[in-house]
Amino acid sequence: MFDSKKDKKWEFLDKLQANHPTLYFVADLFINIAIIIVLVFTVRTYFISPFQVFGPSMCDSLNYVGDRCQESFGEYLIVNKALYYPFFGHRYSTPERGDVIVFRPPHNETDFYIKRIIGLPGEKVKLQNGKVYIYNKEHQSGFELPEEYLNKNNKNQTYPLNAQLVTTFDVPAGRYFVMGDNRKKSTDSRSCFKGPGDRECNDEVNHFLEIDRIEGKAVVVLWPFNKIRLLSNPKY
Repeated sequence: MFDSKKDKKWEFLDKLQANHPTLYFVADLFINIAIIIVLVFTVRTYFISPFQVFGPSMCDSLNYVGDRCQESFGEYLIVNKALYYPFFGHRYSTPERGDVIVFRPPHNETDFYIKRIIGLPGEKVKLQNGKVYIYNKEHQSGFELPEEYLNKNNKNQTYPLNAQLVTTFDVPAGRYFVMGDNRKKSTDSRSCFKGPGDRECNDEVNHFLEIDRIEGKAVVVLWPFNKIRLLSNPKY
């Protein structure tokens, strides 16, 4: 048996194509454009999205182009948004130490930042003698974080940025401590994502990033062409 409703639908389209080819073309074009828009929106919202790095805060790992750190817009990335997205309340994965992430900083709904995950929920991050130490259940006495991704100007040069000179950070549940690889030129968790020396960093919770503010993980550099590469996590 045939579905009469479907038959009438196709009969209508056949008549439209035969009797009004221009109108049929416009309708068909409109439908295809609408489908493409919906698909692009869905992919960019929930799966992957392009991102252009701005500034030198992640040099030399990112935005090191033409043998220098770019002070403005530079490399183009692809961000994996599906990795952390809570589909039906379940995340495929949660951020790991070393992930380079794109996010909206606390109290800022307009800008996107890109930094590296350093401290995980429940851990303690300590800055001492220019180095980073992590304290957690597995390492209750702490361990020095080896950071091979730092260039020679930033190696052993991780110091507080905020006016209060806080050096120890207790990361709350569901939040993360992040820093840029260019420690001397990065506005990050150390200064509550505000400018160095900003005295508004009084609430200690503002040092940390909620998981819901993370847009995704940077996975590949697409431009410039001579810098195309996959971004892999460091081995700690």
